Amino acid sequence: MKREEKEKEKAATTAENIVDDAGLDEKIHGDFLISNKKIYLNNGSVGPVPISTVKAITDFYLRYSEHGPDSAESNEYLENLKRETRQRVADLINCDSDEIIFTSSTTEGINFVTQGISWNKDDKILLRDAKNEHFSNYLPWVKAANDNNLQIETFPFDNENLVIEDLTKLIGSSTDAPRVVTTSHVMYNNGSITPVETMGSIIKKKNKKILFSIDGAQSVGAIDVDVKKIKCDFLSFPAFKWVCGPLGIGVLYVNKKVMDNDFEPVFVGAGSAQIESNKVKGNNPTNTSNKTWETLKFYKYPQKYHSTFRNYPGLAGLESSIRYLLRIGIPNIYKKNKKLSTIFREEISKINEIVIHEASEEGMRSSMVSFSFKRNSNNRVRMLVEKLQEKGIILAEREIGLKKIVRASPHFYNTENEIIKTINEIKVITSKM
Repeated sequence: MKREEKEKEKAATTAENIVDDAGLDEKIHGDFLISNKKIYLNNGSVGPVPISTVKAITDFYLRYSEHGPDSAESNEYLENLKRETRQRVADLINCDSDEIIFTSSTTEGINFVTQGISWNKDDKILLRDAKNEHFSNYLPWVKAANDNNLQIETFPFDNENLVIEDLTKLIGSSTDAPRVVTTSHVMYNNGSITPVETMGSIIKKKNKKILFSIDGAQSVGAIDVDVKKIKCDFLSFPAFKWVCGPLGIGVLYVNKKVMDNDFEPVFVGAGSAQIESNKVKGNNPTNTSNKTWETLKFYKYPQKYHSTFRNYPGLAGLESSIRYLLRIGIPNIYKKNKKLSTIFREEISKINEIVIHEASEEGMRSSMVSFSFKRNSNNRVRMLVEKLQEKGIILAEREIGLKKIVRASPHFYNTENEIIKTINEIKVITSKM
């Protein structure tokens, strides 16, 4: 069955018109405990988990404790849990289940990549500059460059969007092509969507040996992410943002062709490898004793990248959250998010003091809306976020370069009424600042 058909089948288990079905909208809103107390528009930082995921984590501990943590029943349960969760992630991003490595976060996954690639001196890394890129997808590459004598080059932007023509030139010929191109799929500060499918096509058409790495922290769970269409070699993302999963668990996708050739485990333990002993004759003719050389034999991927115990309660929560999202359908989630962000953007733009920071093209905007003030902006941004918190409305203070911004990041469980209430409070607060 093709992925598109799978999505339709999953979406059919719930109402397809999520944006217009008031009953479904109310049901989803009630699936999140935060909705009873606050207006939470900070999903780009940490998203709440649905009640079903809270139950899945609780059920894990109950079952694990009842059977005995280190028992045949529990061990079988853990193996099934890992297998089911891998398959669920594979369904979400359209890959094979053995291309999934579990991590603790996006940042850890990116560090696995930067430390796992077999670098050559003077290899080149092409990425956004520090002003535009999240530090979690910048600092690990800088460290890799420092440790391995690599070159770093940045690609330019126009109106906060990638200039594709310039990217094509920067990739260059086969002799001076970068070893890695990396970018965030969605920018954490202004919410602009990077055209990663276009990038992937250009990169692989130019040189199939170039590795393409994606920070998917702000995209997976909010927009459709298909690693086959993107043609990326690595994709790292957390459970705890748009996937609405638990803290302390993340995912790293690695193309299996890369696993075979360009990517080594960073950590080694009893869960990932075993010892092979080889006896060889000593080089000295007078020495008749044998020498034993011990070598590592890694297990088949993805097990070779899992050196020790995983966050199994986190896996139970991740599996539950992804199942919840897929039941609704990512296209439906994207549609609802776009409607909420459009309302927010249109209403906030009516306030004269407000400046919106966004991609110039509508199609390159995610559900995040970022804004600042025309005067005394940094102080007013902080004050607004604090005053809204006092009212039980949660937004985030972020930055674009040195400029402070307010970031609203609604998700599908939020309602239009919450957006309107938030805008009205912003109007009242800004009128007194």
